[in-house]
Amino acid sequence: MKTYGSATVVNGVSLDVLDGRTTMLVGPNGSGKTTSMEILVGLRRPTSGKARILGEEVVPSGKHRIVTGVQLQQSGLPGRIKVKEVLGSVASLFEEPDDIWELAGSLGLQAHWNKAVDKLSGGLKRRVDIAAACVGRPRFLLLDEPTSGVDPEGRAELWEFLRTRARAGCGILASTHDLEEAEAFADQLYVMGKGRILLHGTPHEVLSSAGGDWRLRINDASPAQIRVIEESGFEHGRIGITSLVIGTSDGLERLRQELVQVDSGPEIRSGRIRLEDVFAVTSWREI
Repeated sequence: MKTYGSATVVNGVSLDVLDGRTTMLVGPNGSGKTTSMEILVGLRRPTSGKARILGEEVVPSGKHRIVTGVQLQQSGLPGRIKVKEVLGSVASLFEEPDDIWELAGSLGLQAHWNKAVDKLSGGLKRRVDIAAACVGRPRFLLLDEPTSGVDPEGRAELWEFLRTRARAGCGILASTHDLEEAEAFADQLYVMGKGRILLHGTPHEVLSSAGGDWRLRINDASPAQIRVIEESGFEHGRIGITSLVIGTSDGLERLRQELVQVDSGPEIRSGRIRLEDVFAVTSWREI
């Protein structure tokens, strides 16, 4: 738990990150993701509760740092330092660091080896941050928004790199706002909202928790349609002006026909459920 005065920003959060698995933390801004991650690696003290990494209790400047690699949202690297100097200086801190040239190659940084950090794009700076986190061959990697500012092709390359680390036995905890990314690459998901864990499980388990494998999206539903949705018994929520209903394919087809009879104006789309649908309905329950 973490509180600031009367405000509780992390409330009863419990996370398990397993060796060889990619665990992803998703949630809106202000849900407590970053605070939880900073507590986990000793960058912020909890008001109550404890964190452990490989059995070692996490405390400021504790032993857990030797086996932990961290990439934060803001790297804070000096602008004039070169890529090779960043990785070389980090490598000097470890007895048996990874080969930094090969590491740079795995992350597409060899062509930028002699460039200063402030000459790199946002996506390349993020790759430097991740490379630096991996230099010490960590058994646990904590990555806060690792693909922020990275283009779609670069995201796929980054996740393939991280999957390779996981296959080698590294436990990975990453946060993201990209729900498609979480659905595609996570072994385990934690969905956060208002400082609490709302859902937890494999992507399949989280998707199944919503009450069906199909969804309707109604754009700017009329008041009469909203009443029908609320009385339908199906799980439902809203994303902006879009109403969302989750259920079975047959059940939602009957509901769609009823909604059209009530008002044929608003656009209604149907499809298989996605993580963003589950997230929207779960968040709606918390309002």
